[in-house]
Amino acid sequence: MDDQPAPAKTLTGVFTGAFMSVDLDAIHADLPPLPQTIRMVVSDMDGTLLTSDKTIAPSTRAMVRVLQERGIPLCLASARPPAAMVPYIEQLGLTGQNAGFNGGIIFKPDGTTSVSRVLSPDVLSIVHDMLHLHGIETWFLRQSYWMVRDAYTPFVQHEQGITGLTPHQVPDLRKEFEGIGKVMGVSSDTSLLQDIETELGVMLQGDASVRRSSDILLDVTPALANKGEAIRELALAHGIAPHEVACLGDAHNDLPMFSVAGLGIAMGQAEDDVKAAAQVLTDTNERDGWAKAVERYILPRVPNP
Repeated sequence: MDDQPAPAKTLTGVFTGAFMSVDLDAIHADLPPLPQTIRMVVSDMDGTLLTSDKTIAPSTRAMVRVLQERGIPLCLASARPPAAMVPYIEQLGLTGQNAGFNGGIIFKPDGTTSVSRVLSPDVLSIVHDMLHLHGIETWFLRQSYWMVRDAYTPFVQHEQGITGLTPHQVPDLRKEFEGIGKVMGVSSDTSLLQDIETELGVMLQGDASVRRSSDILLDVTPALANKGEAIRELALAHGIAPHEVACLGDAHNDLPMFSVAGLGIAMGQAEDDVKAAAQVLTDTNERDGWAKAVERYILPRVPNP
């Protein structure tokens, strides 16, 4: 894929050659111009900073070092709980705050939190019953404590391999409503999950953020637990204006940060509506897209020391 900006007139060609609706063209055309100055970078993890085997590419490590040398803070914003982010934070030598649970938790590498949001029992009841009604596997997370009904399903085993978290099997999730920061709905029926995302999003508007973090994962977090609010919190902590932040992402839960940051960069494998919400595109996470984006779009906008 050619790594280049995506002005509205070239959207169809850049976006895998597929026909785009007028609505997506209009969304992209209405985006603000590229900022002149970038002083901070916020990055999604899975599908963005990480390759498909959940490692950090050498090119990405090298570009992170360049950012550090230029004095540009890098913060991670992920759907993951903190415990599943810390190993990567340590690998990269990041010292600032980061956002877990799509912004529901803002934390330092030592584990101390400055923001921790939880879902209300009323919201949890609606979400639990909706997912149960449609046969969608349901997980609750209380900080990094992960609760499931069955610890041996293929989805749970796969997630454990990715995050390194230990699933805790509980007989009744309805008795675990206190202190829940995120609910995850998991299903291989991607169209059903998309429909549930839309329906729950309408039902819980103002009370919860409902976004898919991948085709098979639906995240429900408190209303202010979204990556747009995360950028505001992280930028404030560094004394930087949101319009001086560049963000990189690939999924629907990255859309809120595209709407807040001054520069939104979509990965090459993102869906068309995610690409339309970003000012520019980069290559895929398997083809050094993260490093290419930093080199092409971010470093030229970093002020000289």
